Amino acid sequence: MKKRMVYSMVLLFSIFLMGITISSSAAPSTYVHGIFSQKPLYVLDGTTGNMLTATSGNAIASWTENPLASGNQAFFNAISEVGPDRFEFRLVSLGSTTADQIFGKFDIYKNNVKVASAIPGTVYGLSQPVGSYFKFYSSTNTWHVSGYITDRLDY
Repeated sequence: MKKRMVYSMVLLFSIFLMGITISSSAAPSTYVHGIFSQKPLYVLDGTTGNMLTATSGNAIASWTENPLASGNQAFFNAISEVGPDRFEFRLVSLGSTTADQIFGKFDIYKNNVKVASAIPGTVYGLSQPVGSYFKFYSSTNTWHVSGYITDRLDY
């Protein structure tokens, strides 16, 4: 009888430990992300249709992959200089996020004048490592900005 009791306790303890191991491995290891770019690539000027090579600029994206109790959160801003022109892309309304993408509506400025308001678009390539690039395209493919990821933080 005593042997059976010890066996039952060991079995119960083993099941308890397996439950902890399984439940802890199911939790996401990271779900808050941020990428930074100090090396812009291209801008597609939606007012002219020209694909332009950026000469300088910065971009930052920060987003949650899994919904928080308050919902997904994201921020995106990219500024690219192309000769005398300055383009800025701003996320103004968040649709949704994944580990790799931010979907939403964006305002676009050219030389500090708003030239596109609340246009649907996607920032993607965000899960790539440093040295790879991210891209933004409007849903109509008339606007674009891209850059190399120069730093990232995931936690």
